[in-house]
Amino acid sequence: MLNRIFHSACLLLFSLLLSAQPEMTQLQPGQTPDGVVYYLPKTALHIHLLIEKQTYTPGQFARYAERYLHQKGVVQQEQISQRIVSCEVSSFGVRDTSKCYSVRLKGKAETAEVRLSEQGTLLAVNDEPLAYSIPTLSTFNSHLSTVNCPRNATLSKRELSTSLLSSEALAAGSTAKMAEITAQQIQELQERRQLLATGEADEMPQDEQQLRLMLQEIDQKCNQLMTHFTGTVRRDSSEHILTLCPEKEINHQVLFRISRRLGLVDKDDLSGIPYYIDLKNLSPAEHPVPENKKQQGFYVNVPGMSQLTISQDDQTLAQFLVPLAQFGFTELRDGDLFRRYITHLQLHPATGAVVRQQVEQEK
Repeated sequence: MLNRIFHSACLLLFSLLLSAQPEMTQLQPGQTPDGVVYYLPKTALHIHLLIEKQTYTPGQFARYAERYLHQKGVVQQEQISQRIVSCEVSSFGVRDTSKCYSVRLKGKAETAEVRLSEQGTLLAVNDEPLAYSIPTLSTFNSHLSTVNCPRNATLSKRELSTSLLSSEALAAGSTAKMAEITAQQIQELQERRQLLATGEADEMPQDEQQLRLMLQEIDQKCNQLMTHFTGTVRRDSSEHILTLCPEKEINHQVLFRISRRLGLVDKDDLSGIPYYIDLKNLSPAEHPVPENKKQQGFYVNVPGMSQLTISQDDQTLAQFLVPLAQFGFTELRDGDLFRRYITHLQLHPATGAVVRQQVEQEK
């Protein structure tokens, strides 16, 4: 009985002690009666990927391409492939909760205009913030085009639907006969083009411009008829943006995967080919520690340089040098400058580094 009473008393005392602990609240950035509370940013990254999907559709006469046109190796089944056309990196700043500072504004600094971002990070003092746009995290609309395989010429849907098959070919009783007649039509067009180009045609155009137009028309007809043998390739390109906010170095981790049919998929989706990211800190191992100065001032970031590499197997897809605030250190810009003079300070929104510092000398 005594043990039970003692145990209950201990639990009650422990709960009272917990309730007596002061609650830690995050400082709210902005103007205060004593000065300004602000944060410095850490650097996040947007990785922009432009991915092109190629869909090959065989022509209806693909099986006869070698017999009638001597075209070897024409694929007779639909094929889909994906490839990365371009890869770019952009940076933006997010609030670093470990870098919260309060500064008292005295002297000429009492009327200083301190500009903060929506997240409370310091952008400028007595100056305009640096114009810097953050990319929108989204997937853009696809861009479509259909091309003829042998000449890689863009064709519209209307041109593809009117492929200029002759009435004789359309009236043929079998696909093989249709292919044979169409191949003869292509050969006749090619022979006519050769005669025009060498000036041996029975009816030559009157001027060079008319000749050029006639040759272009023949080329267009040949391309349209050739699609019935060699097929068409449809290209569908889309842009994707990945977001990354590294806290430390990254050693060959899977960033994303690309599936042949689905395109960009999650890094855990094993249906896609993995692409890897490496992030190396190029800054010195030791950073200077800011002195505990009594005078007030504004802390700024001195970002460290990093090397970001995106690769697939042993092949490097892209490599960038990127300044990161979290790989650097902070330093104090002396408060005497702000108290004695009107000082203009402009920081980079993505890194918190000083872009411009200018002091107005008194006349």
